[in-house]
Amino acid sequence: MMLYIKNRFASITALLVIITLGLIQSPTVLGGDQSLFVVIAQLLDSGKTLYKDLFDYKQPGIYLFYLIAGKTFGWSDVGIHIFELGYWIVFSLFLIFSIRKYSLFRADYFNSLLPLFIIGVYYCNANFLHLTQLEALINFPLFLIVWLLDRAYKTENGLFVTYLAIGALIGIVLLCKLVFSPIIFSFLLIHFIFFLKRKSLGYIFIKQIVPLILGFAIPVSIFLFYVFIHHIENLVLDIYFKIPTSVIGLEDQIDLERLFSSIRWYGKKMIVFLALAVIGVFLISKKESHFLSLILSWAIVGLFVILMQKTSWWAYHFQLLYVPIGLFAAMGLDFIFYHSLLRIKPKAPLLEGCLIAVVLSLVFYNQLNAVWKGLASHNYTKLYSYDYAKDDVTNLLKVLKKEDTIFVCGNPRMYVLASRLPELSINGWILEYYLDYQWEEFYSEFKDNSPTYLFVKNDYDRLIASKNKKLWELITNEYSEYDSVENGKWYKKI
Repeated sequence: MMLYIKNRFASITALLVIITLGLIQSPTVLGGDQSLFVVIAQLLDSGKTLYKDLFDYKQPGIYLFYLIAGKTFGWSDVGIHIFELGYWIVFSLFLIFSIRKYSLFRADYFNSLLPLFIIGVYYCNANFLHLTQLEALINFPLFLIVWLLDRAYKTENGLFVTYLAIGALIGIVLLCKLVFSPIIFSFLLIHFIFFLKRKSLGYIFIKQIVPLILGFAIPVSIFLFYVFIHHIENLVLDIYFKIPTSVIGLEDQIDLERLFSSIRWYGKKMIVFLALAVIGVFLISKKESHFLSLILSWAIVGLFVILMQKTSWWAYHFQLLYVPIGLFAAMGLDFIFYHSLLRIKPKAPLLEGCLIAVVLSLVFYNQLNAVWKGLASHNYTKLYSYDYAKDDVTNLLKVLKKEDTIFVCGNPRMYVLASRLPELSINGWILEYYLDYQWEEFYSEFKDNSPTYLFVKNDYDRLIASKNKKLWELITNEYSEYDSVENGKWYKKI
């Protein structure tokens, strides 16, 4: 009975902490990437075609997440973040109830506390550039794949349905970002290596691979149907295969300092958890070797996936590792706490509860300190709800007419603030990654459908002039400077 009370109390506490952190973060303004996702989701909601009406490199999964969020709670920053909080609550509940099936912790209440090591840490570490990014959100479906693979390894009940679900989830993950495919491959490779020790190739093909392929075909077929009925086959081939390989070769976009800065950020935030995770890795038991091997491969291959994106290397990419680092860190702390209790031998359950609260406070010190500084700061509004792009668009909003159109060579946040959607398919947020033929398309499209107002962020004027001289001459000949703001200039069509 006492154990039941402990576990229930720990579960409720973990959920309340996560809900509180999510609510604290909910007024945080959307970053540039997230604003772009909102804009594309709104275009989809208005009946526009993905990629055709606004180009972007990413696969469709993240736009669908924002579309569902916007349709559920509205398109505001708070609405998107509240939907995300609901997503994390569901994941937390799944973690609590699924992890109990494993023999990972000596103290059973660590099963209930596990969401704090993953979702709680995410919320404490994240700033406006990190919240609601795909690398964080993808932790849930990746964990579902690991859990289902382990379930299939341990029981033959409902194998067809299980592998069908795994295949569907793999399809969903790859429709979120193709670059996650090495992680998926490592999962399947480890899983089938374990199975080859006790099953034949014929069994694996019929019982596992066939339903896996059928499941994978479900989400992929839906997307391909969308592609074919909208006649965007060539666009999708370019976006998924041709452009990424060319972008990776853009030497001027490889920034080692950005990589080192991202590593420093993650290391500073996660130093205690990384140390505990190292201990946790050495605690992998034979009983749970299949499950924990999959989790370990997630960490190792996930790091490789981050590093291979050499024209990115943004700090938020490291959010991909929250589940493996959090799980192994919880195992490491459980090991230390268990052996500490053997030495201390507290006689009262209350004393043990106080000890674990103190230990958790020390482990989460960096995270709790960051949240406290934010709440106690005189700049609380600036940290969470200050809109960094508001000053750039304020003067324009005073004169913007209903029939006026805008185009932003810079942060798409301005579309959100101006309640306008772009009428050009060009993505002005990622011009530095554009290839030569895309600059030609930019010129042609801009010439045929020039917007009323044009924003060019600082340094983008030189970029445009160097990449396509005709385009910059067109802008300087047909536009006059309207307003100079902190992050760039607004131009008005003459």
